[in-house]
Amino acid sequence: YQSPELEELVYFINQTSNNHFAENLLRTTGFYKNGDLSSETGRRTVTQHLNEKSYDFSGLSFADGSGLSRSNLVTPISQARFLSALTKEKYFDEYLKSLPIAGQTGTLKSSFSLSPAYGQIFAKTGTLNKVKTLSGYIKTRAGRLLAFSLLINNYNGSVNQIKRKMETILEPAIDL
Repeated sequence: YQSPELEELVYFINQTSNNHFAENLLRTTGFYKNGDLSSETGRRTVTQHLNEKSYDFSGLSFADGSGLSRSNLVTPISQARFLSALTKEKYFDEYLKSLPIAGQTGTLKSSFSLSPAYGQIFAKTGTLNKVKTLSGYIKTRAGRLLAFSLLINNYNGSVNQIKRKMETILEPAIDL
């Protein structure tokens, strides 16, 4: 059996937020580098790669590949810096294509539909009980690509209220 290309797997994972596939991709990463399919080996492999890329590890706790563990922690600024650094990587265009597009595809299909940000935000969502995240890129009217990260914890209200607040926060960036 031959696996789909990595770009296809990443596209599927990012568009659908498939946590099972994300976890298995972490394990497979460890296998290809170190011959072991464990989550621990996958985490070590990814951490080593991030270290080589000078990732800001302050405030980072990396427990799984899906983002479902409550032990996962990251700061918005380190996330935004990482996303900004990705723009210089040779695989960035494929990565950007994998992200859901505001109002159009994947997990952002029902977001930003009546917003000036429609079609201009490329981002990955995250949702746990009382946690809502959105991190990615905004393409401004001037053609600039800006990295952003919104991580909301312990909020009151509904997920839909938080999603609307995120839209309100991001909309003015379109004009930068």
